[in-house]
Amino acid sequence: MRLNLFNLSILLFILSFTTNLFAAKLDKFTFTSWNKPDLDVFYHLPKTIDNDTKVLFVVHGNTRNADDYLNSWIRLTKDKNIAIFAPHFKRSSFISFNTLQMSTSSGKIRTDTDLYLHNSIDTLFKYIKAKFKLNDKLYDIYGHSAGAQFVHRYLLMSDNPSVNKAVAANAGWYTFLNGADFPYGVKNPPISLTDSNVKKFLSTNLYILIGTNDIDVDSSINKSKGAQKQGINRLQRAKNFFTYTESIVEQNNLEFKWKYQAVPGAPHSNKVMSKAAVLVLFESD
Repeated sequence: MRLNLFNLSILLFILSFTTNLFAAKLDKFTFTSWNKPDLDVFYHLPKTIDNDTKVLFVVHGNTRNADDYLNSWIRLTKDKNIAIFAPHFKRSSFISFNTLQMSTSSGKIRTDTDLYLHNSIDTLFKYIKAKFKLNDKLYDIYGHSAGAQFVHRYLLMSDNPSVNKAVAANAGWYTFLNGADFPYGVKNPPISLTDSNVKKFLSTNLYILIGTNDIDVDSSINKSKGAQKQGINRLQRAKNFFTYTESIVEQNNLEFKWKYQAVPGAPHSNKVMSKAAVLVLFESD
């Protein structure tokens, strides 16, 4: 018995070591061409880059495991002509990346405006197009959990994002187009928010994905007053966000290209939601 337990311990160590080795093999560069902290970006390129190569950004959740997210998407898109980039928003540099560094999750506006992340993905997009000789004029973007918060706020607050399709999966809470103070609503935003921003936001191909089993109210979910008004759990908040936005669109006769999709049986899991996201991003045309 002792021998078996010893062998098992050795096996687990080897598996852990080889897993770390595999993760370390991911390609990575450090983006420094801006006035913000250096940003590590994990990436994967197709065997051949041509005029049809698509660009996908993958945004991690609060665990900041950009490498794991990239690995998931490499497996899902192995037969597709896609260049994938997963920025790593380190906690030490971008603690509030989910609100674009504009506020804390409790609603306090941050005053270090140089760190705001609106337009950041488009700045990175221009850089990687030149670096890797990519010709795609638009990019797709996927975010899960805190990454989904980043994605929908990025689309709202950025000047003119070059987005083809976007997926916000299992976001913990949202910025509603209502009279609540930012970041729960659009009252008193930390930067100018125009009608043009809102119209562009609503006319983007944005998919709100939510797992039907993402209903746990644990330590990871925002329990502030502003978030609680959006619903008890992530499932309720996603439904309420989409339904409320849809009503605003109908009242004002605005163009609306969003879609809502509940993923049956899906929990709060990037790996599960990525499988649903790859279908809407690359197989729904």
